[in-house]
Amino acid sequence: MDIENLRNLFPVTEKAIFLNHAAISPSPTPIIELCQKWHVYHKTYGDMYFPNLNMILEGIEEDRRTVGNFINAKFPEEEIAFTYNTSYGLAAIAEGISWKKKDKIVINDLEYTSNSYTYQALTGKFGLELIVIPNINGVLPMESFSQLIDQSTRLVAISHVQFSNGFRIDLKELTKICHENEAQILVDAIQSLGAVPLDVQDQNIDYLASGGYKWLLGPLGTGLIYIKRELAESLNPSFIGSMSDTNPLNLSHHSYSPGRGAKRFQASLGPHTFLIAKAVEFLNNLGIMNIYSHIMRLTDLIIEFVQENNNFGLQTPIETQQQRSGIVNFTCPNSKKIVEQLRKLPFPIAISYREGGLRLSPHCYNTEEEIQTCLETIKSLISR
Repeated sequence: MDIENLRNLFPVTEKAIFLNHAAISPSPTPIIELCQKWHVYHKTYGDMYFPNLNMILEGIEEDRRTVGNFINAKFPEEEIAFTYNTSYGLAAIAEGISWKKKDKIVINDLEYTSNSYTYQALTGKFGLELIVIPNINGVLPMESFSQLIDQSTRLVAISHVQFSNGFRIDLKELTKICHENEAQILVDAIQSLGAVPLDVQDQNIDYLASGGYKWLLGPLGTGLIYIKRELAESLNPSFIGSMSDTNPLNLSHHSYSPGRGAKRFQASLGPHTFLIAKAVEFLNNLGIMNIYSHIMRLTDLIIEFVQENNNFGLQTPIETQQQRSGIVNFTCPNSKKIVEQLRKLPFPIAISYREGGLRLSPHCYNTEEEIQTCLETIKSLISR
């Protein structure tokens, strides 16, 4: 990747050092321009802005292929639907499962609330049992899943990468354990998709949901879900709309016939159905392995710096490369205040405060110089 030219596509680089892509990311210029075009033209011309509905549907099919190929979906036209965020996708899939009383759902105690609240609500609604696996020093041991997943487990819900400390689960191994017990797996991929390679076929994932506004560099209000084709017909989502039918061109009252595969989850039209695909195209042109390698080099620098300074304490598991992601969390004196001070600098530095530590999450356009500037500035603020 040509980092210098790439940085020219990110206006944020002229205003700040942004190392917070695990939060809400800035977008590159091509995506910003598309967002502006949508809102300006749509609000200026209203219905006149749209081509005919058939052309819109053809565009959505192309967008399904773009996004599906990015995660190596086998049948992208029937396995991809567009949503508004991760929470919506997770809830729509989980709510569409035909639950039986006393079915078990397995989650863990590192999860972001969106990947916890959904299943807590379902347990009360359907009389299910919720199993929460505890982390051990920020790690979710595979042995814990092996011990607690059994034949009564219906669903295992897991984030590919944990938002707080960046721990990455071995999805292929976990999926194997699930399927050996006839359980299904639902993956929250918002903290990995766009930064870490993910292959739904190789990892044999059943369901996946992600928003587009973090590592995918898309705008808020965008998201996607993946549903393995052979499972989709067994789901009965109630979060549906005009685009969920087998014939979305028939807008008059008629008997609802669920669309094929994941299409039954496609509730409506809107910018969320193509802006995320355009963001994926942008990343595809860079190459996900190029992005991943660059991010790993930058996080290496952070980890080395933390390990060399007594005032810092690493909270991110790094025992194996497979556990790592684009997120590094470390403690230091006055962590929360440091984050606030960095934001108030003449040339601000954006990071997050999570779980008592500083969370840094660099992306493809960040430089080693930015990493060093950030870390030395933190060190300087502590010494004051």
